[in-house]
Amino acid sequence: MPIELRRMAVAGLGLGGPVAWGVVSGWSGFGMLAALGALAMSGVSMTGGTRARLARGACTTAIIAVAGLVGAAITGRGWITALAVVLIAAVAAIPAGVSRPMAEHAIRFITVLVITIGLSTDADPVGVALSYAAGAFWGLLLALLLTREETGTPLPAISRREALRRWRGALRRWHYPARLTCCLAAAGAIGLLWPQPTSSWIALTVVIVIRPRLDNALRRPLERAAGTGAGVLVGSAVLLWAPPSWLFVLLVGVLSALRPLLKDRHDTMYATVMTPLVLLLMDGGQGVSAATIGYRLADTVIGCALALGLGYLPWVRHQATARATDGDPAKAGEVT
Repeated sequence: MPIELRRMAVAGLGLGGPVAWGVVSGWSGFGMLAALGALAMSGVSMTGGTRARLARGACTTAIIAVAGLVGAAITGRGWITALAVVLIAAVAAIPAGVSRPMAEHAIRFITVLVITIGLSTDADPVGVALSYAAGAFWGLLLALLLTREETGTPLPAISRREALRRWRGALRRWHYPARLTCCLAAAGAIGLLWPQPTSSWIALTVVIVIRPRLDNALRRPLERAAGTGAGVLVGSAVLLWAPPSWLFVLLVGVLSALRPLLKDRHDTMYATVMTPLVLLLMDGGQGVSAATIGYRLADTVIGCALALGLGYLPWVRHQATARATDGDPAKAGEVT
């Protein structure tokens, strides 16, 4: 079987399996949380031997579980929640400058944290963490069973001195933590000043659109923003209709299977598929009101505006000015 089909099978079964099990067993809440854990596990590198892949998967599972535990523990506390999200995200984003795997871990942790805050406020933190871990382990198991060892060069071991040097470099590359913190602070403030049932979606939109790498062109963030908006429309239409259980499971499986096919090919289409998938799992396939859909659409527009207006445009101009002044495009405004 071609590797693309294998990845699609892993993604579809990874999310569709827990949701189907939850529907059949009557534990739909656990199924949705486990599917979110499997979703967070997706994209983990399968290079190296079985032991290396297991170690990498175990580390990722721990990150997902901790993010769920922290997110469920701080949710529903008003300004304390908003402040905690900003501080935690600021610290978690610092390692993103060390290496690409560290950037992926940082983004994964922050995304799971914000998604969890958007769930029910009475969720048990330990239960959420265990459900996430179970789903992440299920996704890892499928990846090990259904995919062959991928070609690629695993990260070589580095000395302690080199590790310290990279950490110092990451602290100097303050762009991503600063950009993310500014946008999340603004999102939290808006949520406090305008209380409404889906205000956490503003922060989630920010996390989806903003990425560590700051390119001169705004094409990719604009594509992610457009895809997120389109995805909210698609997901909202499905939730307004409230499909039957069997169709809900099918939709989750199909959307999940499309993700690896689109991830590295088209940012807009990927976000259009990813966003309704997250919406379906967060809302549990239950019908929502037209008012809730209206709030979520407004939150999406606000989140995209914050991400582009605070998280990209000022920083791109700063980078361009620094390069023009220094005259060395390889050094000035360097970010990861």
